[in-house]
Amino acid sequence: MASRLRGTIVKITPGQIHAHVQILWKAIPLSVIVTRASCEDMHLTAGDDINVIIKGTDVMLAKSLSGLLSARNRAKGVVKHIVQGDVLSKVFVESQGDTLHAIITNASLKEMDIHHGDEVTAIVKSTELILSKEIES
Repeated sequence: MASRLRGTIVKITPGQIHAHVQILWKAIPLSVIVTRASCEDMHLTAGDDINVIIKGTDVMLAKSLSGLLSARNRAKGVVKHIVQGDVLSKVFVESQGDTLHAIITNASLKEMDIHHGDEVTAIVKSTELILSKEIES
């Protein structure tokens, strides 16, 4: 399952091959790297409303995060539900009124001692977010 967030494009910095798209999801800035061709094909511009899709397997969780980290996208939230499978667990994290889905190993769930009600930080690299724009009629 993927998380689907709604935000607004704040700035686009085009490069030769890729573009850096900065999005504001409610109060949290998101950083997304897409190909420049995708940016042009989707006609992305600052001020556009945009959907951000994040696969659960691309979401990392942290407790008591400190220090520097290269992953740009971080959202603090609260664990609302956990579905434990044979090998993997799905952790539902509420942040800013939306739900993020993180798929982590049961070993990580146990080592990190993650439970309902815990505060965690969801972390996603800029290259792992997918953009979807509504077609205007």
